[in-house]
Amino acid sequence: MKNKIIIAALCVLMGGCTNSKYPNWQYVRIEPQVPDKKCVYKMQEPCSLRTNACLNWHKQRATTFGADTVVITQAEALTVASTGFTGYKASENSSTIADYYYCNGPKNLKPKD
Repeated sequence: MKNKIIIAALCVLMGGCTNSKYPNWQYVRIEPQVPDKKCVYKMQEPCSLRTNACLNWHKQRATTFGADTVVITQAEALTVASTGFTGYKASENSSTIADYYYCNGPKNLKPKD
């Protein structure tokens, strides 16, 4: 019980447990192509993060441009290797380029106020 109170207090002090910098980013769609000709192009951004982290990053960033749809135009899997005191280490990263669009179609959910 004490731990729950501490965690709740930390969430409040740190600005909440939600990502308020990118409101409603969960409603942004990821599509393989532009879903409708009426969609308005907003921005293009690249991302290079660990595997699958780019998808949420693009969704969050799209909200800063008033976009609600992300179209991944290019994606590559990258293997990053490094050596150090503990030996050889390889990790998977992804590199994507995405276009952000504002679309007003039936698939685009709007958050409830």
